[in-house]
Amino acid sequence: MKFLKGGPREYVFFDPKKVRAAIVTCGGLCPGLNVVIREVVMSLHFNYEAQAIYGVKWGYKGFYNDESWTKLTPHIVKNIHKLGGTMLGSSRGGFNADKILDGIEKRGIN
Repeated sequence: MKFLKGGPREYVFFDPKKVRAAIVTCGGLCPGLNVVIREVVMSLHFNYEAQAIYGVKWGYKGFYNDESWTKLTPHIVKNIHKLGGTMLGSSRGGFNADKILDGIEKRGIN
């Protein structure tokens, strides 16, 4: 069995400066979600130099609610790993693929 080493790649197939990423937490709470959010933001920002990283609040429903989108930066997430739960909130249900895709497309998430 062969495993690939994790982390940034020497060659990427996209221009990181044009990346528009979205992070959402859905389902039940988990003690480590803030750690995951923080590390995704830090890796995208510092390892890949991505500048447009958004958090989608309150699960799937947040994708189609303009007030649920918030820009995430290293400054905003730097200490969230010390808190439990998820800074983005979470919910169960609300999955509507068409509305979610419309929200992603509307904001240019790629």
